[in-house]
Amino acid sequence: MQSAETCSTSVSRNLRRPSSVVVIAAGTGGPQALMQILPRFQASFPGAIIVIQRMRAGFTRVLADQLDEVCRVRVTEPIDGQDLRAAEVLMVPGGCRVRYDREADMLVLEDVQDDPEAARSRTDATMTSMAQAFGRGAVGVLLTGLGEDGRAGMKAIYDAGGTTIAQDEDSSTIFDLPASAIEAGVVHHVLPLWNIADQVTSISHCTAGPAVAVLK
Repeated sequence: MQSAETCSTSVSRNLRRPSSVVVIAAGTGGPQALMQILPRFQASFPGAIIVIQRMRAGFTRVLADQLDEVCRVRVTEPIDGQDLRAAEVLMVPGGCRVRYDREADMLVLEDVQDDPEAARSRTDATMTSMAQAFGRGAVGVLLTGLGEDGRAGMKAIYDAGGTTIAQDEDSSTIFDLPASAIEAGVVHHVLPLWNIADQVTSISHCTAGPAVAVLK
């Protein structure tokens, strides 16, 4: 159990404005990949992380709770109207997508379970929203998985001056998802799974400006 002093420090830390927004997307093999990546982030991580794992509603809450047990940063599911905080991971619920409302300075959570087209483009929509809001402070990460949802979002981040990272083929369970963005020429770094957290941390510490978002 955390001491009162530790809890106070944690709350203070999470109320800080993030220096970057890291959007991570994953499909098949994603839970195992996230279990290797997210525990590597330190409690002092200056960015905010949004994770969208392709998974049915309800199962994302279980995954978030499991990750919260092993991570130094807090892992939870977001709620509509929430702000972005440093050293916090937001696991988007299955069947939902997240976008950022710049005017209101908050996250908007949308249920897309009854909209097949929107459900197929959750990653693209969230990455594009973060690219528009945070520009070079946006970081996109595509992990193992099927499909192409994320390619357009990575391009949006790439074009906005942000940074894009794809998991390499050797460490991927399914290479389709990262390969789709690599082949489109919108990936800055192709890395093995175990190097991704260090690269993201380095980028977030170097990012200047009002940046604040893992997804699929």
